[in-house]
Amino acid sequence: MSLIGVSMLEMRQMIEQACLPDRCEVTCPDGVCLTIRLGQGESLESCVLLTGVPIDSLNSCRDVVGLVGQLRLEQRRQGLRRYA
Repeated sequence: MSLIGVSMLEMRQMIEQACLPDRCEVTCPDGVCLTIRLGQGESLESCVLLTGVPIDSLNSCRDVVGLVGQLRLEQRRQGLRRYA
């Protein structure tokens, strides 16, 4: 894990909580890269899917914030979330 002292569970919680109020699901099936699904509201039916995010690329909280920003940008591009 790149963020020293941060477990995979804590990493998942940071990303998922940063995406609130929308539902976000973070998995790491291979222990190397994250798969992230960001839905709208409580649903994951129509969602942004981001795969292959290397855990080693998340070295700081700033990197996590950048990742969440990338997810939100893609969400807007797909028209899943409209912001005022």
